Amino acid sequence: MANENLATKEITQVDAAASVTAGAKVYIDNGGTFARANLDDVFKISDTFQTLRGNGSPHNGIFRGKDLTNVYTVAQMYSMVHSGNFDDLFIGDYFTVSLTTDIYTHFTGSTFDSGTTYYEASGTINERVWTATSDATPQSGKIYATKLTKTESVALMFAHFDYYYGIGDTALGTHHAVLVPRSTFATAASMNPTNTTVGAYANSDMHQITLPCYAKSLKTALDNHLLAHKSWLTTAINASAASAAGGDQTGAANAAAWSAVELQLMNENQLYGSSVWSSGAYDVGADAEKLAVFNFVNPVQFGRSTTWLRSIMSAAFFCTCNNSGLAGGNGASSASYVRPIILFG
Repeated sequence: MANENLATKEITQVDAAASVTAGAKVYIDNGGTFARANLDDVFKISDTFQTLRGNGSPHNGIFRGKDLTNVYTVAQMYSMVHSGNFDDLFIGDYFTVSLTTDIYTHFTGSTFDSGTTYYEASGTINERVWTATSDATPQSGKIYATKLTKTESVALMFAHFDYYYGIGDTALGTHHAVLVPRSTFATAASMNPTNTTVGAYANSDMHQITLPCYAKSLKTALDNHLLAHKSWLTTAINASAASAAGGDQTGAANAAAWSAVELQLMNENQLYGSSVWSSGAYDVGADAEKLAVFNFVNPVQFGRSTTWLRSIMSAAFFCTCNNSGLAGGNGASSASYVRPIILFG
């Protein structure tokens, strides 16, 4: 732009003749005060782009992929999200947090091994408490587990803004961002101790035991801004029904209910944009829309690990995204990786 004396010149956009390249300085109208700014800032403060404020939808269509770890604090990003303006946050942006997680694994044996500490569960799913058991042998009706403590760095990526806004049997009225790990959590886990999907996703060990462990450590990392919400989760299967997965697969979800969740796995629709091996409509529920970030990146772009999805495939298999990005499934007792939906808001 040739003329830098802007005192009497009204400008609301970059001159068409200007040559603008990445990182170049451009002039923007910041509410009547002209200033020089990086291109990254144009979307944040220019009146020309005020339609980006107060609405998550435009942000869902812009992929940036910027590392925000040393740019904003968690508190600052929370403020941008909670206001519903989303300001300088775009799809693919990410920040790294340190997680220290006590990961409990369901123990279903008939005797305890000498020298191993076992824990028993109390409380509800989202208020799970584990204490070292004083039982000499497993008792009927109790849930026991072993414990592994894992410390890891996880890059949390902005995947969608206001995905669940207005959704639920009681409408969610809190602005939020859906975060997913760029890759996965570091420790593999099973969906159930044996190869069964009886009880469907809502009654799986993954939902009842594993994910609440990560919810606890994520609350700390996100300054207690992990947003609980209601989600439509499968609760039962018909083991003899034909699965919509085809290929002579039998076993399909046949019931679902609104459930209070803090973390959940993605379903196939959220990752791929449609059902592939899912057993039927109950696996989709209210989560029929593809997460916006996967319009720009593929499922394994930042890490080639086989990850669980919450969709039922058959009476023995849950759906997966394998380490090549293929839609597929694994026996429920297999060890695959965990990549949940995290609502930040």
